Amino acid sequence: MLTLTFMPAGTSTGGLVLCNTSRSITELGVEVNHERVISIEHLATVLGGGAAALAQDFANQRNTISLRVRRGVDFTSPTPVAFADPEAAFLFALDQPAQFPGLGVLKIDVAGVTTTGTRYLLNTAVQRIQNKFEDLGIAPAFTYTFNGGLITDTSPF
Repeated sequence: MLTLTFMPAGTSTGGLVLCNTSRSITELGVEVNHERVISIEHLATVLGGGAAALAQDFANQRNTISLRVRRGVDFTSPTPVAFADPEAAFLFALDQPAQFPGLGVLKIDVAGVTTTGTRYLLNTAVQRIQNKFEDLGIAPAFTYTFNGGLITDTSPF
């Protein structure tokens, strides 16, 4: 099970449920990328400080998470969402970016056969929402890419 909830900055309840599925994360094409943002100043510090400097944490983490959500299968609110026709799905796709106006927290709840947990991607923005037109229909698929800072198991709320 995977549930993703985007909590806009300044909120602690509710939020936008983007995925609530019993499908495996392998079926959703989940990708996680961890990066460090290194400025010229940081690079000079690292290179000038020898090997010990390479292990320093400059608190400049950037983490991206992307996944492919199929409407009507992976989204419940409380029932699966389908559209009357492809044109209604197309209009929904055009309205998606307006649903994520700024930064927030991405709450990630997982439950596997033996593993459960919750993580929070802090200072998150929706970087990309992609919908290929051949996927449109009454249950189109969306690829969401979230870009945030620190991933933590401590609730910010």
